Amino acid sequence: MKDDLSGRSPSDTVGAPQCFGDGEKVCPVDEEGIMQPRRECVPCPYLRPCLQRVMVGRGKLEIAEQPASRVTGFLKRWSERKLKK
Repeated sequence: MKDDLSGRSPSDTVGAPQCFGDGEKVCPVDEEGIMQPRRECVPCPYLRPCLQRVMVGRGKLEIAEQPASRVTGFLKRWSERKLKK
């Protein structure tokens, strides 16, 4: 399984802070049920992959594998859309 969440390899997250991917610390849910990233996290260079990991963990986001070529990607997206109808 690929742990890549934004073009970073798993080894790129080695220097990430301890709160990396911890939804309760990084992106708690407010009283209305909306996830709110903390202001302290905005300047962090790991913000995007961290939030993506939180979203995947909460079942709100699915990371798709990148296709080998543009044509392959087009055909894959087209067929997925047709299958959903």
